[in-house]
Amino acid sequence: MNKSRRNSDWIIKFLPSACKEIKKLPRDIQQRVVNVIESTLIINPYIGEHSHGEFKGYYKIRVGDYRIIYTLENEECIILIVRISHRKDVYRSPL
Repeated sequence: MNKSRRNSDWIIKFLPSACKEIKKLPRDIQQRVVNVIESTLIINPYIGEHSHGEFKGYYKIRVGDYRIIYTLENEECIILIVRISHRKDVYRSPL
């Protein structure tokens, strides 16, 4: 998977840990996550809800039982994907 993709004015980048997390997901969930990122998030990165707790200041978006945690670097128009995990694990520290 590419660590960055370009579409419209926003660039999507993944933390290395987020790349590892997405590769561990079932193939059908991987495809759904990629579809949401490429078709929804890149068009309107502000669509996600604000997170709180450990990820305060970040955004989150649901994909079934999975969550994508990301932040925006507005000056560079970068969407930085931080975590992709099941909802029960996403807010725990990665091992």
